[in-house]
Order: sequence, then structure tokens, then C-alpha cells
Amino acid sequence: MKTVAGNNPTATGLGCRAGRLAGPFVLGLGLLLHGCDRSPTPGSQNGPVPPMNAEVATHLIPLPQADQRLCTAVVILVDTSGSMNEAVVDRQGVKRPKYLIARDALNEIIDYTGQWEKTHTDRVLEMALFNFSSSPSPVLRMGRFDPAQAQQALRAIPQPGGGTAIGEAVEEGFKALYQSGCVRKYLICITDGENTAGRPPDRVSRQLYAQTQGEVEMHFIAFDTSVSTFGFLSEVNGHTTEAADGAQLQARLTDIYEKRILAEAPAEKE
Repeated sequence: MKTVAGNNPTATGLGCRAGRLAGPFVLGLGLLLHGCDRSPTPGSQNGPVPPMNAEVATHLIPLPQADQRLCTAVVILVDTSGSMNEAVVDRQGVKRPKYLIARDALNEIIDYTGQWEKTHTDRVLEMALFNFSSSPSPVLRMGRFDPAQAQQALRAIPQPGGGTAIGEAVEEGFKALYQSGCVRKYLICITDGENTAGRPPDRVSRQLYAQTQGEVEMHFIAFDTSVSTFGFLSEVNGHTTEAADGAQLQARLTDIYEKRILAEAPAEKE
């Protein structure tokens, strides 16, 4: 297993920053997080965030504006391009289409998160789910996590076909995250190939990173492909890891949820 990251994500805590407006479409950030006096800003995991220069300002991507609140938002992007119909070994050692293996792995994560939520009633977790081929499409709109709705959305993911619009999917994922208003934002992408449609993901990610001051943490799982395809993530508060089969995919997803998303979910204050 290979991992590429700016720093180990499990070693960094929540960030904080005073509210500022970085452009007409960028959120003003005004919440001070608990414990932020001793934690780095999210973007500092990868060094200083690029300033809002003329080039960044010229290519602003419109993001929703919402009142900030103490909660965690997660967007999951699932590749449904034609290559996801190819077979690899699942957790039982049986060869099955990659899209079905990905669906099973996400279903396990939904079950796990549902059990976590029962013992963390003071936490607020929001979730959205997109599939993408030649273009992204939402199968679960951003909203309060509900296991039944999430499982229903997984069943609605279409069969593979078409190209691979990773960059477009990342943009839609950011829009969903900023619609939530949650101070902690995560994007997870499961993909098995290079971008073949729309804008390239490195360009989109760098633009969004500069606009948002690096406050979205991105995790790519290179499913049956090489992490080298996504080397740019180390520059944009991102991390990537390989999963060659169903067992590894499940392990990578569980690791992200246990060590990052759920481990640091903040309690909602009255």
C-alpha cells in the first residue's frame, strides 16, 4: 500500500482562522473553534496557502454561502465510469465488478457510522453522495446523516458507463460541503482511473484550495490504479492511498472514518 500526503492527517487537529472574505463567492469564516489556539489551520498541513492573487480571483468557482456551525460534513464521490465494470477480487476472494465492491464497502461504512451516531447524540454529521462518469450526479443531497436514506442512495447508483470527470465531481463536492455550513469538511473520492472528461482535477483542486484557504480535507482512494495519478493532492490538503481489492478498499475507508472524520467530530454547543 502506498500513501501520498502533505503530512500524516491523523497527527493534525482542527484549525481556526478569523473571518475573511476572499472573493465574491468565498465564504466569510467567522467561527472560532474549540481548542483552535493550539492547532494549525487546515491549509497549514501543506505549507502556506497561496494568496488570492489576480489569477485565482479571475477563475473563482461559485460556492454557496451558509451560516457556519459546529458540525461535520462529508461528501463521497464514487466513480461509475466504464472501467468500474471491470472485476477485481472482493473481500471473500471472489472476482466481482469494482462498482459493486465499492458499493458494498460504502454500505459497511454507513452501518458503522450509524452505530457511532447512536452513542454520539451530541454530534452533527451531514453527508452527500455523488456518482460520476462523464459528469457528476447527486444520488444523496447534503443533509443530516440518515443510514436508511444513505443505503437507499447507494442502491440508486447507476451501472458503469462513460468517461471519468474527476475534476467536475470535485467541484460539485465542494459546493455541497459549503452548502452545509459545517466548519469541518471532508471529501472522499473512490476512483480507478485518470480524468478523461471536463476540467482536470489538479487544476480544479488548486483553484478551490486557494479560494477556501485549504479548509477542506480531501481523501482519494486509488482503486485498482496508482496513487501517482493524484500526486497533486499533497499540495491541496489532500491525501491518497491505493486499494488493489475489496479488502483493501474497506480497510482504507474505515481508516479514514475512524481516524479522521468521526474521531474529531465536534460536539454541538447549545
